[in-house]
Amino acid sequence: MEKRRYALRIAYDGGAFRGFQRQPGLPSVEQALLDALATLGLAPRLEVAARTDAGVHALSQFVSFWARAELEPAVLREAVNRASPPALSCLEAWRAPPAFHARASATSRTYLYLVGLPPPEGLSGRAWRLPDERAFAGVRAGSLDVAAMSEALAAAVGEHDFRGLARPGEQRGTVRTMLRATVEAAEWGPLYSLTLEGRGFLRAQVRNLVGTAVAVGLGLAPRTRIADLLRERERYRGVRAPAWGLTLEKVSYPPDALPGQGEADSPVDGKSPCLASRSDTASRR
Repeated sequence: MEKRRYALRIAYDGGAFRGFQRQPGLPSVEQALLDALATLGLAPRLEVAARTDAGVHALSQFVSFWARAELEPAVLREAVNRASPPALSCLEAWRAPPAFHARASATSRTYLYLVGLPPPEGLSGRAWRLPDERAFAGVRAGSLDVAAMSEALAAAVGEHDFRGLARPGEQRGTVRTMLRATVEAAEWGPLYSLTLEGRGFLRAQVRNLVGTAVAVGLGLAPRTRIADLLRERERYRGVRAPAWGLTLEKVSYPPDALPGQGEADSPVDGKSPCLASRSDTASRR
């Protein structure tokens, strides 16, 4: 019987899961999806664009798989949503081209990290709350130095060996390409967004880069700190930003990878709901 290729675009609240990958006895995004697909008689092997860690959220994550069943995309989406926990939503479903692979076909992944001093109540579970005594004991600040943070992160753009900023033990294939790193501040309050786009990331790379950038923004590290880490390839021993402030915002693919790809490339409603809090007019600069 012929096998058919399917793709899903999903969003989830990372606080409800111990990461994407299945772990015995622990809730995971992968297991929740498999349980939902089982209601359709499917037991596929899932391919994922970005294997997020425990607590990390996603606005636009992609999953692909093979199945023998012939399913209408709308039926597939509705079935997944009906059987999934409230923290997981299927935004779109496709009958995908045979060559499509959620991970291998992706051209970039974009992560958004939020930091608040403190964050508004609506973002308390999606932003790093400062001051943080465990990370920066005794440090009180009313703002972050956006220019200094931007300069520090600029050193990470391009192709580099990020082994010093990866989780210990990840020593093979540690060269990655960062395409973009920006820092923006909301005009209405002390909320900051750090956006990192790259072709791929090592485990803990984004959170270690954010932790370093925040230390720079607080005046606790020089603007050259990230450049120094990359040049010397020393093991990172600084602050790792907590997982709950991190969101997989977007995964990009070639224009012909999936039908309607232009819509799928953008966050829901054309903007990140993580940045909408006090009003729809809250803007970034």
